[in-house]
Amino acid sequence: MTVVELKNLDKVFWPKEGFTKGDVVSYYERISSLILPYLRNRPMVLVRHPNGIKGASFFQKNVASIHLPSFVRTVKIRARSTGRDVHYVVCNNKATLLYLVNLGCIEMHVWSSRTRILHCPDYMVIDLDPGGNSFAEVAAVARETRKVIAAAGGTSLVKTSGKRGIHVYVPLRPVYHFDEVRSAARLVAELVHHRLPKLTSISPRLSKRRNRVYLDCARNGFGQTTAAPYSLRAVAKATVSTPLDWREVTAACSPARYHLRSTMRRIRMKGDIWDVVIRKPNSLRKLEASLRAMVTAARKSAARRN
Repeated sequence: MTVVELKNLDKVFWPKEGFTKGDVVSYYERISSLILPYLRNRPMVLVRHPNGIKGASFFQKNVASIHLPSFVRTVKIRARSTGRDVHYVVCNNKATLLYLVNLGCIEMHVWSSRTRILHCPDYMVIDLDPGGNSFAEVAAVARETRKVIAAAGGTSLVKTSGKRGIHVYVPLRPVYHFDEVRSAARLVAELVHHRLPKLTSISPRLSKRRNRVYLDCARNGFGQTTAAPYSLRAVAKATVSTPLDWREVTAACSPARYHLRSTMRRIRMKGDIWDVVIRKPNSLRKLEASLRAMVTAARKSAARRN
């Protein structure tokens, strides 16, 4: 049995709520069997909060300078920007998960590809990022995103971001490169924006998306990360990026419902509600062909109106 040295478990990580580092350890230990399949063999970027959510935090990609225990696996990837090798942690077991928490990692951020086929993600993600929008409006955009994907013949999954947004996932066979996946994601975003032009934005410029939900496709790039399903977030109330059933994505839905305590209760009752669908990947070729036809029709319709 692997022993992980854990320190300062009484340290308060959420001053208002009173949650401690020990609570974070307990959470991840109890849900390890659910979260590990979403972490396994994926490079991670560490987001470290050694003194809790009110203390200083920092990102760490390269762990080459850390003397890691033997049970922690890493993968060496050449950085495109510098040409230098970066040693990423790969979380393949409970011991590594708890070791990361001991380093102050409240959140678990992973690539959308696995080390075996590093350049081919196994899901597309559309990050619905609210401006000054209510969560009810974000939920409405999520439902429309689902409709677009379904109209193109695809299936999708949904989870709270753990903050104010929503993540829509499209499971894929890992045979398409990041550029292809990002291109298809942009087609989805354009179609949703065409349907909801007053509520959404596809512009990355903040000045152009006040009170509009940004359909962010950038997380589909090589080296980009997203908070994993069931990851805690280092924000008030200790919320969790929680997989939902699409029927739960309503105006009454609130990310504040899904936090450290309630998510453990939810998991005991429901298990992993993504489990079946995530293992039924879409064909990006078929999906993209349908999306392109839909975009062409939408552009012609817009041209006639103008």
